[in-house]
Amino acid sequence: MDYEELKSGYKFPTVSYSLIPSIVSKYKEAVEAQPAENNFVPPLAIISHAFKSMFESTSLPPGSIHAAQEAEFLKPVTIGSRIDCQAQVIQKVSRTKLNMLVIEFNAFDSDKQLVLSGKMTLASQV
Repeated sequence: MDYEELKSGYKFPTVSYSLIPSIVSKYKEAVEAQPAENNFVPPLAIISHAFKSMFESTSLPPGSIHAAQEAEFLKPVTIGSRIDCQAQVIQKVSRTKLNMLVIEFNAFDSDKQLVLSGKMTLASQV
């Protein structure tokens, strides 16, 4: 899908994935996280993998940046868990020199329980 086609209310296809150890390890390596003594996935790893998967099917304007994010983490997720992430465009603003896209997202575990929710804002120059 092209960025120009995205409109308020557009629902991205649900992204489903398993938080296998290699995904968690790549995230921890990228952020230089200290090894944990538990089996929990860092909450931001869930978001970053969901965004990566979601934007593989959407072309963003060159130079787009992740301008803001807010998230509420509702329950811990263990390594190996399956996640279903749903997202939709809640606002798209086009100004003379700036585009902004606000996306609301929710992630559910295999029991269909909400594990996190939030919003992200992407910005790009026109």
